[in-house]
Amino acid sequence: MSQEKIEIFEIELSEERERKKQLTSNLNAEQRALEVESEELQKSKSELTCLCREIQSLPGAAEHRDHLLIAHDLLQRENSELETKVLMLLQEFEQLNHFTVGKKTAAANLITSENTCKDLVPKIPVLGVDIQSLKEEEEELCPELGENMQKEVPEKAVKEGTFPREGQKEEDSQQNQEMTNEEQQLTLQPEEVMRLREELSLMNQSLLQSQSSGDTSEDSSAQYPPSGEKLKYQQEEVQQLHQNLHRLQTLCSSAEKELRYERGKNYDLKQHNSILQEESIKIKIELKQAQEKLLDSSKMCCSLTAEWKHCQQKIRELELEVLEQAQSIKSQNNLQEMLAQEKSKVADAEDKILDLQQKLEHAHKVNLTDTCILEKKQLEERIKEAIENEAKIKQQYQEEQQKRKLLDQNMNELQKQVKILQEKESLLEMTSSQQQIKLQQQKAQLKELENEKRISDEHLKSNQELSKKLSVLQQEKEALCEENEHLLKQFDLYMRNYNQKYQYYKVKLHRVKDRLVDEVELRDERIKQLENEVGALRQQMEKEKAFQHQITTQNDILLLEKRKLLEQVTEQETLINSNKWMISSVQSRVLVLDEENKQLQKNSLQLTQEVDLLEHIIKSIQIHRGEETTVCDIRESEVLNKIMYLPNSSFSGMGSVESAGSLQETEEQRLEETVADPKSLKSLSCSQNSEAGYINMASVKETHLIQK
Repeated sequence: MSQEKIEIFEIELSEERERKKQLTSNLNAEQRALEVESEELQKSKSELTCLCREIQSLPGAAEHRDHLLIAHDLLQRENSELETKVLMLLQEFEQLNHFTVGKKTAAANLITSENTCKDLVPKIPVLGVDIQSLKEEEEELCPELGENMQKEVPEKAVKEGTFPREGQKEEDSQQNQEMTNEEQQLTLQPEEVMRLREELSLMNQSLLQSQSSGDTSEDSSAQYPPSGEKLKYQQEEVQQLHQNLHRLQTLCSSAEKELRYERGKNYDLKQHNSILQEESIKIKIELKQAQEKLLDSSKMCCSLTAEWKHCQQKIRELELEVLEQAQSIKSQNNLQEMLAQEKSKVADAEDKILDLQQKLEHAHKVNLTDTCILEKKQLEERIKEAIENEAKIKQQYQEEQQKRKLLDQNMNELQKQVKILQEKESLLEMTSSQQQIKLQQQKAQLKELENEKRISDEHLKSNQELSKKLSVLQQEKEALCEENEHLLKQFDLYMRNYNQKYQYYKVKLHRVKDRLVDEVELRDERIKQLENEVGALRQQMEKEKAFQHQITTQNDILLLEKRKLLEQVTEQETLINSNKWMISSVQSRVLVLDEENKQLQKNSLQLTQEVDLLEHIIKSIQIHRGEETTVCDIRESEVLNKIMYLPNSSFSGMGSVESAGSLQETEEQRLEETVADPKSLKSLSCSQNSEAGYINMASVKETHLIQK
């Protein structure tokens, strides 16, 4: 019986070992899954580093935008200053018109300038409306940008493990300052537009006054003949007006381009905000799914712990049964020994009774004497004692029989238990076919042990050893349970950290994908814009060629008119002395214009530096884009070269003004010499004709080379 229970215990121990093996296999599978997930985390980390680099490049674009805004403000200020100067020149031009005869040509030039100014006037309200719309869009985007920055700050904090509160406050203060600066710049732009409108209205009024004064000057021209120097001065001022108007046109076109670019940026920001909202919804759904998975895993852990507890209870019950069976075996052995002793006593009593009967018979035959009677009496007394002893022995025998019946009942119960255990063993044999061989070997050993009583003691010792082993195994199980609980806790912590990191990196990956899609779309839009700009620039080149042809024809006409005027100069020698004070004023004005030219050269240097910065930024963007954007880079470089043309052309015009001013000084010196020597008038007129033609042709050549 005890051996069968020991076998049952061994079977259960083997089952528990198999369960442990399954648990270890499950843990290994989970560790492999965790390794795979760690590799995915490393990949996501590499992608996050790329994202961080791209995010670091974004402030460079923001600085580029700030530089462009500053350059835009400077250009607008220069426009306002130039327009004030234009007004001053127009006033002086009106004063000089009273003393000149060639007013018609100047009036025609002024009409062209009026037309250009009128063309610029309708663009000003459109620019004002665009600026106001941009202001409204930026006001709408300010809170959205604030929310996005607030979302990005905690995500960075999740990387570092803490939420930086002090740094967040500093970044918020910097962002607020930048937003206030942008709003101030936007408020300044409508004011500058209003100034431009007022200045253009003043220009129109001055032009109307000049036309009215031109009619009056025609009547007075008969009394006061004009001078050649004043005509030259007027023509130079007209050229300056043309140059200033051309520069205004370029500035307006650049402002329109910047407004379009800012509109595109605002539209991209709106799209980005909508994408972020969609991502937040997706993240919420994924969080719900992760919570459900965590609940399922917690339920599985609870079920596993319940199974462990159930197994421990079974082991304790089996140990108690083993102890009870050992005690019952000891009691059975003691009862068997008692029965054997009682049987031996009964056999001895029966032998004594037979001996006494034989002695009585022999006494009856031999001794009939008194002695025999005495012996009989003694024998009778002994018989009575023997009968009493027999009665006592019978009672003891009956008691032993009752005890035997009880033992038989106990044996029957034990046999029933053995049958039940055998049924259990049969069921276990059905489940574990591999262990039948071991059981058969153990049954053979049990038969040998039943034949040999001495070996039973060794079995008892083996039982004690097994009990000790069971205690050791229980201790090992408790240690394994503690280790399992510790591992489960570590696994829960790891799963939580992993889920947090997985969600964080998943959000980052979604952002990377969306940003890449947005960059591709922006790239396509830029390519289309550049193609459109190339077509527009080609049209402008054709228009400029036609305009150059018109300038050459106008220069020829002006040369003919100058020759006629120089012939009239010979007749107006008497007016030279009276106009000396005008020459001195012109000299002072030339000095003022030289100073202004120096300031404009400084501004041109600043603009070239800004263009170098733009080229550097474009090269950095090209490096990030790679081989796909080589074609776009070539087109952007061509567009930049064509944009570089505009400020260079304006400054070349200023250089021609300086050369014209130096020629005026030489002409004034020659006029003073001719006052002293009337013979040199003819040579002076010829030299003036040649020098004026040289100036016009040089200016035309410079503009043609710059366009190339």
